[in-house]
Amino acid sequence: MATDKQYECKNNRRHFGGCGFHLKGNLPQDTLPATQWRVSGAQLDADLQTALLRAKGSLHPDADAEIRVLDVAEKRDIYTITRGAKLNEYLYSLRVSAQAYRRGKAWGAPIQVDVRRSMSYRDETILGKEHEEALLWQEMRQDAAAQIVRRLAFLPKE
Repeated sequence: MATDKQYECKNNRRHFGGCGFHLKGNLPQDTLPATQWRVSGAQLDADLQTALLRAKGSLHPDADAEIRVLDVAEKRDIYTITRGAKLNEYLYSLRVSAQAYRRGKAWGAPIQVDVRRSMSYRDETILGKEHEEALLWQEMRQDAAAQIVRRLAFLPKE
């Protein structure tokens, strides 16, 4: 006989699964279409390798499957200004274009990822902002790499 807690868990799974809700990492598409990859990622090389390893892929220099970063564009814009015409916030944008290849041929459509973050700015706290900005860019590159690897799971399997 099932306990009340077991019934409640089964009922909740059925309820949330019906609307398309899934916890991250529980989708059937979370498996990569190839197990061995090589990465040509320019400044995202290390981040893409880490993301592939987290997705249970492996890295091999002679792998048939390859992910190539075609373009990386970093941009910093003024996001908000105070009433006194002073800078209040910056908007950081990272756009990454990548393409998957299998046996030297393009595999699927090109992948484009946009990551945006905002950071407040005050003249009084300028000393730590360089370090904070460097950490923000690093986090954005890691996020972009993770998004690219998640999209690789939707490539057609051969």
